[in-house]
Amino acid sequence: MDVLEKIEKTETIGAEFLLWLWFKSETQDGAFDIDGNQQVEIRIDGTITLENNETGGKVSCSGNNVLMKEARLALMENKRITMMTIRLILNGEDEFSFKLDSRWMNFKALKTPKVLQDFKEDAEGMFYEKIGLIEKAVAVMDSVFIKYIKLRISPKWKNDELPALISWIGKGKNV
Repeated sequence: MDVLEKIEKTETIGAEFLLWLWFKSETQDGAFDIDGNQQVEIRIDGTITLENNETGGKVSCSGNNVLMKEARLALMENKRITMMTIRLILNGEDEFSFKLDSRWMNFKALKTPKVLQDFKEDAEGMFYEKIGLIEKAVAVMDSVFIKYIKLRISPKWKNDELPALISWIGKGKNV
């Protein structure tokens, strides 16, 4: 089995993760507790792209309102999230914005907080500071993903989380 075949067999996990992120960011007012002591805020910000692999239908919804009725209705029509714009806020001040692709779990168009180093004084320091900020965003999203995977394989998923998620999707037509 080649790499693309493996991805096609497991691509649903990325789509489910993005759906769960949207659900939790909306129902928890964006608050995520990771590693037991670090609180981060994750907001769905901008565009959500959904596709139906069977019919080939694609919907792209954008706007400031994460309760986008079209996107919620697309979920009810068995479309899966393939791309989502996310705003990540650390410690109430460091703000990142990026698109997350569900198939490859790639970060696209990652915008970090402003780099504090001065290019003229320390170009190398500026580079390393920017790389450090990128690593910070990736590490936080890795922690959130690990939290999701642990939940997904636990009995709590089937007993509590999945019914709440399905109910939330069902409320989409009333948004």
